[in-house]
Amino acid sequence: MYANEAKAASNDTRVRELAFHAYNQRQNSEVSAERIMETATKVSPAGNFSFDGRNWLPNEYMGYAVVSMLDTNPGNEELSKLLTEIQTSLVENLQPVNGFYMLPKESFHQTVANTLSDNRFKANILNMGVEPGYPDMVNNAFNKIPAARLQNPIKMRAAGLSVFGTAIGMLFTFDNETDYNRILRFRASFYDDEKLAGLDIKMTRPFIGHITLAYAEQKLNKNQKEHLAGIVNEINEQIRSKRNYFLISNTGLRRYEHLAEFCNADNYPVYNFTV
Repeated sequence: MYANEAKAASNDTRVRELAFHAYNQRQNSEVSAERIMETATKVSPAGNFSFDGRNWLPNEYMGYAVVSMLDTNPGNEELSKLLTEIQTSLVENLQPVNGFYMLPKESFHQTVANTLSDNRFKANILNMGVEPGYPDMVNNAFNKIPAARLQNPIKMRAAGLSVFGTAIGMLFTFDNETDYNRILRFRASFYDDEKLAGLDIKMTRPFIGHITLAYAEQKLNKNQKEHLAGIVNEINEQIRSKRNYFLISNTGLRRYEHLAEFCNADNYPVYNFTV
């Protein structure tokens, strides 16, 4: 999730996707050294995980999302290795100790479409008793989305680490506008489904290519924030010298009780972006 993106329900203002060039410009701006220095000063605890002196404990935050898991999309072994190496570097260098929760590699994902989470999930799905039939509703929405005609997966290029609100994550750009539009077409069709809209499922933010790697879980002082910015900028210098891609062939429904584990089930639908 993008800095607890699902926690911020939208108002009635219509959310619009970014145009291709504006999207790439936005992503590259967010990973610039100047922007990192600025955003690091505003980082605050996420409240998603608690450290009891020995172990990290997840705080409840349940819901569903349509996500592309890094490790269940073929060809992402090198990116998965890179992201875990980055996490190791963050653990070794960031202060305070245990100030940041590193998400398990099994949780690395791109959110393709948010559905409902936390209080909105409880109000519209859990408490209404519609959860048993919810996967079928999502499957019906998938079936209305035009079938894929391309053999190649969607490619997103790793642009660099970003510090956003309560989290650290890798942002992605697109080399090819066609790949960006494949994502947008899926989202437009998905959010147009009338039955899902009846559950108050709607687009609450434009698509942002990212994989969250860590959540800040302690308040940082000025020196720690400056140190965070320095470490992130050092890592980004190394990332820019290479081409690392997230290949997306499929996306599917996942259920979560907290933000470190996105669970699959036999009746959870999958949509394929490739033939």
